[in-house]
Amino acid sequence: MKALKPALLAIAGIGLLLLLLSFAVESLESIRWTALVVGLAAFSMHTENRIARAAVGTAVLAALVFFFTEIVSDTAIGRKNIDLTEDDRFTLTEGTKSILAELDDPVTINYYVTRDIEGASADIKRYIPRVDNFLEEITGLAKDDNITLNFIDPQANTDEEDAAILDEINIAQVGENGRLFFGASISSLDQKKVIPYFNPEAETQLEYDVISAIAEVTVRNPPVIGLVTPLNMSTGGQSRKGQAIHSELQNSRKLADLGMGVITQLPAIYEANEWGEAPDYLDPERIPVVLVVHPAEITPEAEFALDQYLLRGGNVIACVDSLSLAAQQTAQQPQFPGMPPQGGTPTVSTLPKLFEKHGIVTSGSEVLFDPKFAPDNPFFSVYNKDDMAIQDDITLASIQNLVFLAPGAFTSIEAKGLEVSRILKSSDRSGFIPDTRVKASFQNPQSLTKGLVSKDKGYDLVVRLSGEFETAFPDGNPADKKEDEEEKDSDDKKDEKAEEEKKEDEKEEPKTEALKKGTATGNLILVADSDFIMDRVAYGYRQALTTQGVQLRAVPLSGNGPFLLNIVDQANNSAHLIGARARTPVMRPLTVFKDLEAEYEQTIGKKVKAIQEELDAANKKLSELVQKRAAEGRARFTAEETKFYFDAQKERAAKEREMREEQKGLQSDIDAIKSGIFLKSLLIVPGLVILAGIGVFIYRRMSTQAR
Repeated sequence: MKALKPALLAIAGIGLLLLLLSFAVESLESIRWTALVVGLAAFSMHTENRIARAAVGTAVLAALVFFFTEIVSDTAIGRKNIDLTEDDRFTLTEGTKSILAELDDPVTINYYVTRDIEGASADIKRYIPRVDNFLEEITGLAKDDNITLNFIDPQANTDEEDAAILDEINIAQVGENGRLFFGASISSLDQKKVIPYFNPEAETQLEYDVISAIAEVTVRNPPVIGLVTPLNMSTGGQSRKGQAIHSELQNSRKLADLGMGVITQLPAIYEANEWGEAPDYLDPERIPVVLVVHPAEITPEAEFALDQYLLRGGNVIACVDSLSLAAQQTAQQPQFPGMPPQGGTPTVSTLPKLFEKHGIVTSGSEVLFDPKFAPDNPFFSVYNKDDMAIQDDITLASIQNLVFLAPGAFTSIEAKGLEVSRILKSSDRSGFIPDTRVKASFQNPQSLTKGLVSKDKGYDLVVRLSGEFETAFPDGNPADKKEDEEEKDSDDKKDEKAEEEKKEDEKEEPKTEALKKGTATGNLILVADSDFIMDRVAYGYRQALTTQGVQLRAVPLSGNGPFLLNIVDQANNSAHLIGARARTPVMRPLTVFKDLEAEYEQTIGKKVKAIQEELDAANKKLSELVQKRAAEGRARFTAEETKFYFDAQKERAAKEREMREEQKGLQSDIDAIKSGIFLKSLLIVPGLVILAGIGVFIYRRMSTQAR
């Protein structure tokens, strides 16, 4: 033991020396506290003084607990938590976990936040740790540690500040001279997405904003959006250069016109994108979203292609209609006046086989009119955000209104085995009018709603079906049956050589076997109006002065265009983001107190109204007495009038005193609830510790007695 003492003293001395040197030598800074703990531990074992040993040992134990806590908190284990909140507000969504689990490429998050700044609001100070914890949590869950998180504090006149400005992080003025950076740039290889500012007011979208940015920068080959429509959206519109939504999809994303055949254009699309040989089906990996606009008279073969696409996990946005005004404009004007337009695209559209399979019933050729949301022009129905059934859907996050032009509706949806999200419904005052009557009333729209019959129920306008679909074509591809019938009819006209050549061709190009059940989660988003994305409803055009002169520029008239683009972008970045929800705010409103106040207002309001009526009656009587006295030329009230006046004043004082007592009662109830919450929070945990201690004491006492 004597030989060990010099060694322990030497270790303690070296620890103290390294501690002192770490303040002068930057490279030793990382071992500063380790040297202190080792030195103290060695000294505690060297000294023979029990008090000194206990004191130093206690300090060493506290230091070890502190460093162990810090080390664990920096690992994935330290970020584990148990979410006991009612709505899982601290739990990541399954979509987020799936995206992080599938992350193959490295992602760098440069997180800029000014830590030490005076004058920052309480919301900012509370929100910064929330963002810190969230970013650390997703970093720990990323596959193969593919997310690198850099905490950067951009102080004034530093390289960090220059980096924040270069990454286009917003600068918020705090106080008189304070500059707050609070944003992030998320990059992967050559792609970058910037969140310029983490707004505390948009806390519910924090998870979606970050995860969608990660999904966006890790997409290497921008996916193609398929378009299926009989309408020529590439021309016309207010700009005469195509519908604005078509131009937006074509310019900022890749757009492929699939035509009404759906798969007939695939060879050309695959060749243009250098994808190799095209299959005989729609591949969600290549084309993750298919936009179907007014599929009037769609063929069974084309609908089969969409059916198989959904079964493979595709995303279909189907805009069907009971009266497409865009389709009506394609009709040719008759040669004789008074005759209806001839030809053109039918104005009614649906997906008959898919809808029949999944129990989706539309209003057919009857047009929905909603007097509650179309007070000025019955053709246009304007639904505000408060009218939307799903308030927290990310696709609606920045949407203030959706506008429809003479839409249809989904009157019934069964969709067995699928998740049904009803995003928008009409009011219970809405009803249907045949399209023939609507077409005859364009010049006098106000007459349409006269005699409108309502069934006191709302109808679905925007719906999302999600899940593993079952095929609507149990007998397989209708094209195969059609070919078999054609072959049977032409057997007598074909010679054996032609038959052999056909068989050889079939052997060389085997057809893909039709799926009966879904192999991945598909999404079918249904909109009961196809005109809602056309220029007349979604966009307007204004003249703008540009470098090329005066040009027409598309200006959103409603949230229709952004709503559609939100859905497209969700599916483009990741299928896991479809149907994403905004998170619940961390700060919860005190609903109990608000309910008490509302109950008080309702109760006391009736009493106040009754008192006010009595006082008004008394004042009226007094006014009549004054007028009577003035008419009679008297200077004073009579004894009876004086008594009435003072009685009225006493009654007023009594009623006002009663109101004050009611207010005191309300405040007493609120104070009692607050005290109860405080006492519970203060006493529950210590009470549990005391009970546990008593239990341990009793157990040990019984064990000692047993011996």
